[in-house]
Amino acid sequence: MLNKGNIKIENTFSFEPTIQASKLSSLRDKSLYEEEIDNLNSLENRLLTEIVSLDNIKWWHRNKDMKPGFCINAFINHYPDFIICTENENIIMVEVKGDDRTNDDSKTKLKLGSKWADKARDKYFYFMVFENSKIEGSLLVDEFIDTIKEL
Repeated sequence: MLNKGNIKIENTFSFEPTIQASKLSSLRDKSLYEEEIDNLNSLENRLLTEIVSLDNIKWWHRNKDMKPGFCINAFINHYPDFIICTENENIIMVEVKGDDRTNDDSKTKLKLGSKWADKARDKYFYFMVFENSKIEGSLLVDEFIDTIKEL
């Protein structure tokens, strides 16, 4: 239906003025909010450390995995882990996966996220990032960091 133009991408998401979560932390630079949701695993923590060290990153946000978080809505509801904005106003959605997640669920989310980015056009990007092993179309941490340095 997307390819036929029967379903369209619409800009309906907006950020909440404040975040409410059971565990918040203010330990990171460049956060969109004064405090962010603090439930990062070791891979997400490593990735975020690398992201905030980049000069071209304007802000980042830990996306909630339910409403009111950003959702790519299709045959599944996909809530990417992070939303990043670069100094060039590029919006990057990032789904971080452990190496044990090279499965059909990840392949489905990658396909959905890639289709979303394609339909959303020029300034919107979607990446799925793994630590050591990956699925086709995804990136390893170092590949991802090298890629977003240019955005």
